[in-house]
Amino acid sequence: MEQPASDFDGAWKYALEQYFAPFLALFFPEAHAAINWGQPITFRDNELQQIAPEDQAGKQRVDKLVQVVRLDGTPTWVLIHIEVQSQREAAFAERMFRYSARIFDRERRPVVSLAVLGDEDLTWRPDRFGYALWGCELVLRFPTVKLRDLDPAVLEVTRNPFAVLTLLHRDAQETRGNPPERLRRKVLRYRALLRHGYSASDVRSLLRLMEHLLRLDPELANQALEQLRRVEVEETGMDTFVTSFEEIGRAEGRVAERLDLIVRQLQRKAGPMATELQARVTALSPAHLLDLSDALLDFTSQADLVAWLDQHARASDA
Repeated sequence: MEQPASDFDGAWKYALEQYFAPFLALFFPEAHAAINWGQPITFRDNELQQIAPEDQAGKQRVDKLVQVVRLDGTPTWVLIHIEVQSQREAAFAERMFRYSARIFDRERRPVVSLAVLGDEDLTWRPDRFGYALWGCELVLRFPTVKLRDLDPAVLEVTRNPFAVLTLLHRDAQETRGNPPERLRRKVLRYRALLRHGYSASDVRSLLRLMEHLLRLDPELANQALEQLRRVEVEETGMDTFVTSFEEIGRAEGRVAERLDLIVRQLQRKAGPMATELQARVTALSPAHLLDLSDALLDFTSQADLVAWLDQHARASDA
């Protein structure tokens, strides 16, 4: 049976939203040390989609725009634009340049562009883009982390969710086309995860990341769950995490079915949706999807959907 593709984008997107501070602490400690973590952080991904709508269709990466407050007392925000790139892309550095310029033009505040390179090409290391002509020069240099440079032995003893994610990311690449080895590593990673002493909430979140990256066909996936359950009983005396994860998976399956139904109903009523508009619908919580399923009965055009989404966004920000 064919091995399901790893969901690198889904894993990194989820992890960045759950563990933004540990992400910076592990990969970009200078930035982490300069942020006031006692102040709220704000994800502004919708604005990033508006800044570069031409880059959203069919993208194979994770973009994050995060607003933070600096620790040095400067009354401003820093907008941190993060790229998690899993495949080599010729125009990558240029795109970092364009995003940085557009964000600055829109916000008139400092922009810090950070890149995580998750590809397998050790020679590909973009870290700048610019041009010079007739004495005029404009260059963007941005810090990068190459996941392949990180020592697995160090990651295995580092208590940070992104150390776990990096190991899983590399496991997914190295076990592509080898399901038995992927199953073996999945069980080993789960045992190590439990021994690190993560909180119950973190264990559930990291187990979810494992499912994103170390995907198996249904038969092996069932074997994996049974082995993970045995490991959990051996390490903790319970099987709470795996059982709750199965329940969450079933609930998410129901949400996915509801989302698919709503998208099809919207397209029947208002025609095919643009990628950006569909992304806004997909990002809604289960409760808001239920609200939308009621509201769409009165929609006659995509303008009605846009108005509803805008109203929902304003209410969420209030």
